[in-house]
Amino acid sequence: MLNLFIVEDEKPMREGLLTLIDWETLGIHVQGYAENGLEALSLLKSGDTDILLTDIRMPQMDGLQLIDEIRKRSLDIACVLMSGYSEFEYARKAIRLGVFDYLIKPFSPRQVAATLREVVRRVLEKRRLSNNLDGLQQQLKQSLPMAKSQALLQWLHAPKQITENREERMAQLQMSAAFHQIVVIAIRPDRKTLRKLNYEFSDMELLKFAAANIVKETLEQTLLQPVETVTDQQEIVAICNGTFEFLEEKLQSGLKRLQQNLRQFLKITVSIGVSDPKKSMDMLHEAYNEAVETLQMMFYKGAGQIFFARDYQHFTQISAEAADESGWITLEQSIIDNLQSGLYAEALNETEQWLKFFRQPHRHSRKKIDMQTLSLMSRLIRLASEQDASGRELIRSFSAMIDQIGQVETLEELSAMVQKAIQQLVGILNPNKTPRRKIRQALDFIAKHYNSPDLSLAGVARELFVSSTYLSTLFKQELGINFLDYVHQFRIEKAKAMLQSGDCKIQTVARELGYFDEAHFTKTFKKWAGMLPSQYKKEASQSIDPPNLPELEAWRVPVNR
Repeated sequence: MLNLFIVEDEKPMREGLLTLIDWETLGIHVQGYAENGLEALSLLKSGDTDILLTDIRMPQMDGLQLIDEIRKRSLDIACVLMSGYSEFEYARKAIRLGVFDYLIKPFSPRQVAATLREVVRRVLEKRRLSNNLDGLQQQLKQSLPMAKSQALLQWLHAPKQITENREERMAQLQMSAAFHQIVVIAIRPDRKTLRKLNYEFSDMELLKFAAANIVKETLEQTLLQPVETVTDQQEIVAICNGTFEFLEEKLQSGLKRLQQNLRQFLKITVSIGVSDPKKSMDMLHEAYNEAVETLQMMFYKGAGQIFFARDYQHFTQISAEAADESGWITLEQSIIDNLQSGLYAEALNETEQWLKFFRQPHRHSRKKIDMQTLSLMSRLIRLASEQDASGRELIRSFSAMIDQIGQVETLEELSAMVQKAIQQLVGILNPNKTPRRKIRQALDFIAKHYNSPDLSLAGVARELFVSSTYLSTLFKQELGINFLDYVHQFRIEKAKAMLQSGDCKIQTVARELGYFDEAHFTKTFKKWAGMLPSQYKKEASQSIDPPNLPELEAWRVPVNR
């Protein structure tokens, strides 16, 4: 039932309207009545009236003035006018006020019923359309984020089509970023961090959603501007506006805070690539490729850093000429020859020289480095296959390493993998050889003084009355590892034992092991343990892999677990 309010100053007319018409059959409930517009206005404040039937000519406030006040107060009421005057001026003003209909006195109850029946139909139709529109708007509001993400993903991966009008599409999708002067930021989580957190697939989707929210909130707070975010397969992509002249300082600060927030709230570390500013959203594809390409610096410089496209461009121009690849190939062959001949010190020295080719500033692409590493590892597998059961075990280990070559994120990790492979191979190629007495003495000395910050090759050599060069050669020849790497690995095994107790702070562990620079300790631990000390401490309740220290039948390195 729709509520009807009647305003009529003549009592006979008012009573006739109340009694001579069967309002219920019209779907109408007579809510009340008033004798003039002013009285009616005070009763209509609640806003629960659907239809107003009012005379025009009344004392204090006429019908047209009443309707005007109703419109000013935004009351949704369908108004029907009654008047004994059919002058055009009244009708024209009524139309301007948006009245539903107009009744000319005198009229019959049948005319009133017919008019109000039509008014009821129109009111209900208007509400149905309004409800449908509200529903469509709600659906549109709910689907906008998905439609926005789909559009951005398409623009990230494909250049602008001739028929596209991205500025218009951005307005339709209510994107908050501006069309002109865009900067793309590619945020890539550290894969090793994600693996250590052991997230399920459903957890990963939730993690991406949470990370994208943190990215948007952090950058909008620091840049003081709207930021659009979208999640791609490997990266979370943020799009903001501006030129580096005005944006760079806030951007540097905002990205550092973003790394802190992601580490604090989600326990993940990220590397970030930032494109140069581009003219408009029409160049989004170019900006995105630039930001992702800039992330390649992570392989050479290390994960968890912020890289700008301009620095990457300078980085790639440092050495336009390719290095002499013949030297790389020659060293690889020499490493294999020396391993076969039992010249392990020479093999390790040449491995270090071989790895130096990697470290020349972008002399070689990541693909080229991966191919050369695969070549060396394949030849190491052939050497291992010539051994007994221990060789077969090593082949499985090397095969696992080969699977990881394309997945390691930094050059440091790849170098550690190669060094570990050479070390393990020397261990099975030289299984029965008793270490020379000087090596035994050196290992004993390291076991007693491993926590001294002054522990060095030269210091140990002085204690043993030999030259540093001779002792270094002995380490490589007998153990397949250089002195410094042995000390670091020994300390890291000690650190693992301390962290498993759960009581020691990382800073305390670092100092007790001779690392007074906590950052150096953290970097060394990650290199040889494959994770940060904080991550290892968290997972201390799980099984721990055996140490990678060289172990010989006649001499086992004393490591307390």
